[in-house]
Amino acid sequence: MKKVFSLAALVLVFALVSTSVNAQNKFAHVDIEHVVSILPDVKKADSILQIFRKDSLENALPYYISEYRRKDSIAKLATTPAAIKQSAEQEANQYLQIIQNWEQYSQMEYNRKSQEVYGPYFTRAFELVNTVAKENGYGWVFKQDALMIAPPTDDLLPLVAKKLGVKLPAAPAAAPSGAK
Repeated sequence: MKKVFSLAALVLVFALVSTSVNAQNKFAHVDIEHVVSILPDVKKADSILQIFRKDSLENALPYYISEYRRKDSIAKLATTPAAIKQSAEQEANQYLQIIQNWEQYSQMEYNRKSQEVYGPYFTRAFELVNTVAKENGYGWVFKQDALMIAPPTDDLLPLVAKKLGVKLPAAPAAAPSGAK
């Protein structure tokens, strides 16, 4: 009788350990950018970025050009005192540098503003994925495109959408195999 009880206890311990190990080894994947895109108020961030591009970047180039011309003309005037002439030349050169590197400068400013605007949304998306993973027993969550070859994992996006109360659009039908 003692052997049967010991064997039953041993089987129970193995079952519990096996269950907890399996729960910790549950794998999933998620596209964090897609999670951000389904957040309810992300359209506000999109509009802020569009306004920034239009008002701050597109309207800035004509300003820099006019300031360059103004400073350059001050620097070239014969009646301009030497100290002012030197200062105007330096400022004109700074404006010229911005104009010559406008594409790079505007892209850098756009990226900076984008990180500023979307940063809180990515933080919120990460916290949401973390919460959903814990609630559903996932011990590992990978970025969807992080691994080239991996065993199949569960997609957390539907669970995140459910938690947000957002309905996901229907996925496009897969192309038949052999189709090009």
